[in-house]
This record gives sequence, structure tokens and C-alpha cells, in this order.
Amino acid sequence: MRCLPLFAAVLFLPFSQLFADEPSKPSGGEAVVVDAAGKEVKLKKWHISAGTRKLGWLEKDGVAPEALAFRETNSTLFKDGVVTLIPLDRLESLTYDVEKQTVQAKVAGLNQPLEGSIRYKEINQITIEAEVDKGDAGIVELKYKGGQLKGGIRSVKFSGAKAGAAPVGEKMFITIADAKQKHPPQAVVQLQALYKVGKEQEKLATTLMFKKTYKVELAQIQSMKVHDNAETKELECEVTLKDGTTQTLTPLTATTLDGKPATLEGLLGAVPAGYRLFPLHTVGELSREEPKKEKDE
Repeated sequence: MRCLPLFAAVLFLPFSQLFADEPSKPSGGEAVVVDAAGKEVKLKKWHISAGTRKLGWLEKDGVAPEALAFRETNSTLFKDGVVTLIPLDRLESLTYDVEKQTVQAKVAGLNQPLEGSIRYKEINQITIEAEVDKGDAGIVELKYKGGQLKGGIRSVKFSGAKAGAAPVGEKMFITIADAKQKHPPQAVVQLQALYKVGKEQEKLATTLMFKKTYKVELAQIQSMKVHDNAETKELECEVTLKDGTTQTLTPLTATTLDGKPATLEGLLGAVPAGYRLFPLHTVGELSREEPKKEKDE
């Protein structure tokens, strides 16, 4: 069942076989904030305490890199929508425009910044906690918030950002299921299923699970259409395999992996900015062939 909009045994592969990049870590360098009054403040001891998420499937030696959870303009109007995960060591800056209610994220190696909305609560909003030297008055702990329509920072720049390796592999085109807006198909590579295992662990899988114990390799899927079943109120998938056979299947979003409860978080693919996560209810169709553009009426 698709979520409400804002306005109202699986085969696992090693990380090195799935993505071209190495696990990233926050740069930890200097950050420069322009506050609501237009004053520039240099931060040397700081961290982002809200607006990021750990890339759990890249965890190594108990440590997982973090990424900015960014909702782009075409991320749908679902509350749980499509998220672009920008590794923090690639993030150059965030610039907010209160009048337009937008934010731009500049990513190292990309010519054009990503753009998103700040109209909705907790979407594209970050909190930076920092220690600021006030001279004779001492050191104060401050919070700088980005994405708020009142009192938020105007921008923040991060030093040491580096471009990630360009993602390689066969493209899959995902068309978003959004009745309110039409979005162009989004191209990703190295598409995998992302599961949350237990409370914190995440794992990537090469297969999708369907009722009751049926597994389908993503590499064998030619196309897949996702829709709501009017009677059961569950999602259904019309899956066409490379051999031409088509089946209508009910996806399993809850299962057991490694003896622990596991939940399908969505389909994860590599994109130039980092990674993009598509919760299954946001997917209208995925295909190996780029959908033809509709002619203007």
C-alpha cells in the first residue's frame, strides 16, 4: 500500500562487487556558515546532528559512513519518498533560498547542484552543532539550523570535499508513481534491494522476495510495474523477465534474514551524487529500456 503524501535466504554480495566507490567518511575539515543575519562564521569543531543517515550497508569494523539525506525536487510528494544519499565527503555546500523555499546541494565533481524543497517539516533540514570561540567571553556551544523558513542559516560550505568515482554498470530506468506530478524516468546503475536487518544493520541483496518464498534475481528482470491491489490494499508487481515470461507477484516487505526480522527499505542504485533509494511504493515502473518521452498534447 502506498504511503500518504506530504500534503495532507537471500543472496548477498560483497560491497566491492556492488559499487565502484570505497566507503566514505566525513571530511572533518573546516565549515563556513552564513547565518540568518548574513554573518560569516568559521567552524573548526563541529558535526551534523540532524539531516544525515548512516550508510549501514557500507559498515566496516563497526563504523558506517554518513550521507546527507537529500530530497530532490523530483523525489515525489510521498512522505516516505525517494532520497538521494550524498556521502558527506563529497558535499561541498548547501545554499538556502527562503523566498523560493528551495535548497541547493553542491556535490564535488558535478557541474550542476542538486535542488530540493524546504517547504515541508524535516525535509532537507539539517542541524550543525559547533563550538564557537567568543574570545574573552569564552567558548559557546551553538546550533545552526538549515532549511527553516525563519531563522535558518543562509548557507554552509565544507572544506575537503572530493568527487566520487563515476558509477558504472547497466542502467535501469525508474519511473516514479506519483499521481500529482509527472517525473522524468530516473537512471541508476548497480540496482540492488536494501534490507534493514534487526534494529540497525543493513544489507544489500541481489534478489527481491515475493510471497510466499519466491525469489527473483534483479539481474533477470527486464521490467517491473508496481501498482496497488484494490482488494487487498497491498502492492503488486507485474514482473517481466528477460526470457519474456510475465508474472503478477506480491512483494514481501517483511521477512527474516540471518534469523533476524528484516524489512525491505527499497531499491538502491548508484548515481553520480552518491546513491538513490526508492521505497517500493514510490516505484511506478522499472525497465532496462528508457521509456519514450510523451508527446506534448
